[in-house]
Amino acid sequence: MASEHVSAANNPCSASDGGTASIGARVGAATLSLCLALSALTPAAWAYNVRLRDVENPAMQNGVRAATQRRWDDAERFFQIVLQQEPDSASAYSNLGNVHLSEGRPEVAVADFSRAIALAPEAPVPYLNRALAEEQLGVNAATSGNQAQAEQHYRAALRDCRDAQARDAKEFAAFFNEGNVQVRVGAYDAALAAYSRAADLAPGIAGYRLRQAELLFQNARAADADTMMRGVVRKNPNFAEAQAALAAVEWVSGQQGKAEEHFDKAVNLDPRWSKMAFIRQQTRWPPALYDAMEKFLAIAASG
Repeated sequence: MASEHVSAANNPCSASDGGTASIGARVGAATLSLCLALSALTPAAWAYNVRLRDVENPAMQNGVRAATQRRWDDAERFFQIVLQQEPDSASAYSNLGNVHLSEGRPEVAVADFSRAIALAPEAPVPYLNRALAEEQLGVNAATSGNQAQAEQHYRAALRDCRDAQARDAKEFAAFFNEGNVQVRVGAYDAALAAYSRAADLAPGIAGYRLRQAELLFQNARAADADTMMRGVVRKNPNFAEAQAALAAVEWVSGQQGKAEEHFDKAVNLDPRWSKMAFIRQQTRWPPALYDAMEKFLAIAASG
């Protein structure tokens, strides 16, 4: 029997980012996706084809629906019911982990994902979701000033990403998640390679290609970044983050008129893109791009 699984992996199933929202959403508020489904016995290659109507357990169906509606208490209750009925359900543990992660309880989520991994060691999704939880624990440790502990969690997250990749070489979210963590640790060449792989595996996801372009800029390939970002906004004109990032790249490249045009488009989509605090909160940009945007906003404000 196939079990529907809710993945916390940054909505990798959507055709594009859908507009103004950044597809690299904050780790602690993981986006839920129904298309990465698996069970303890379902091979990873089948995971992409499982549909909610194929799920036989009503409690699992109800849990998935509650989770996608962000009704975390209800979702947790239904997944616990599944575990009472099927104590060895890897999907139930993994879905429960997603709920706990979305509630801001990454320590509990890690334990849930670890149980799922023990029950289904060849399934990739619990590894990539545990990576999200480990990354959040790293962020929490870094915020509290414990950099050594943060690095320990980041290393654990990278191991999980690579374990997911080893189990399914087409698991694009695992490469995307790896890129996020590599940015955290300042390994920008590795981040670019991971994002590039994710974007190649999932060419319909505009946010993946944008992240690749952002790392091209970080790695001193501004012309390549400009070209790639232009392609993203041409296909996704309502992608506000892409418009804003392109404005910063064009400004430092001496294309002031084009920069102002793309910046105006970003702000028209959402005025908050004119605020650096909002940009830092909503994005996962590398340092060079933040620096470029700060300079652009400072000059724009003085003008």
